[in-house]
Amino acid sequence: MKTKIIFPAVIFFIILYAGIFAQTVAPKMVFNTTVHDFGKIKETGGKVEYSFIFVNMGSEPLVINDVGSTCGCTVPVWTKQPVAPGEKGFVKAVFDPIHRPGKFHKTITVKSNAENSPVTLQINGEVIPKPSPLAEEYRYQMGPVRLKKRNLHFSEIYNTEKKTGTIEIINTSDQPVKITFNKNRIMPKYLKVSCSPETLNPNQKGVISITYDAAQKNDWGYVYDRLYLSFNDQTDYKNRINISAVIKEHFTPEQIANPPVFTLLSDKTYNFGTIKQGDVIEHIFKFKNTGKSDLIIRKIKSSCGCTAATVGSKTIKPGEESSIKAVFNSRGKRGVQHKSITITTNIPEVEGQPGKSQVILMMTGKVEVPEKQENANKNKPKQEIHK
Repeated sequence: MKTKIIFPAVIFFIILYAGIFAQTVAPKMVFNTTVHDFGKIKETGGKVEYSFIFVNMGSEPLVINDVGSTCGCTVPVWTKQPVAPGEKGFVKAVFDPIHRPGKFHKTITVKSNAENSPVTLQINGEVIPKPSPLAEEYRYQMGPVRLKKRNLHFSEIYNTEKKTGTIEIINTSDQPVKITFNKNRIMPKYLKVSCSPETLNPNQKGVISITYDAAQKNDWGYVYDRLYLSFNDQTDYKNRINISAVIKEHFTPEQIANPPVFTLLSDKTYNFGTIKQGDVIEHIFKFKNTGKSDLIIRKIKSSCGCTAATVGSKTIKPGEESSIKAVFNSRGKRGVQHKSITITTNIPEVEGQPGKSQVILMMTGKVEVPEKQENANKNKPKQEIHK
């Protein structure tokens, strides 16, 4: 009688443990994440991809049988060989955004011999549409018009030269647009600007012509101007064209054969060591004209407003000496400082030896902030610190 009672119980537990053992043995696919957001991507930016990583948490090798996506724009790639227990595998989603502007939600179905098959993965994002052909050609929007460029650089131009550059423009609005320049501002005498035609009808193209007269500019080296556009007499100072040039001096053969020579009588770099914030440092750079003609200082330009420089004499005869006084104000400065002073002269440029007309002087050192002053700055309201 007892044997008959025990035997069915033994059979029950054998079947129960067999089921538990079978669940432990079966491969199981566990991903680190099943959703990935690509965020905003450009339609013309090329394909994007993301690898979903999984671990086989079972006790038998895991084999992926098939991976399918909701559309042909998503191409999945996955681990082909069996994944041993405890090892990692991957399913890579490759998405091609071309011709698919807007938001997207794509799913990938992974089928395998895992107990939790199939597993669904998801990729999301938004494709930023590529610019229209017109926007690609005329890249810069200014009010009712678009321009092909907004920066006009004349590169090197001699001080006796005039150069003309052009910018193409198109009216993208549905109304005629009259274009004028520097309304309520004085047009520099060295710039001549016009738009042809002056009034653009809807979808009509035109050309802005800008003539730069370096002789009228009467400046040297790198120069920069802003030209402001008005549309139907309405002005927004954000609508501007940036104009730049590098003005060089024109030399005769005689000047080239008998040049002046800028010879420094001291190092071109002055190291003022370590100073306290607020200190003002002065230094005299001495030089001599060791050439055959008059040395003329055309221009002195500092790298920042904290550094000023003046010259004793702007015209130095052959054999004469002069000096340049440099002043560095460390107010508001801290840490290592490198300040340059560019001297533009009438030394002729020789082919193969550019840059002879300019001399660069340097002031370097370190600015320290006293501890009391540092603490005082920290306790000040932010608006006071930035004054």
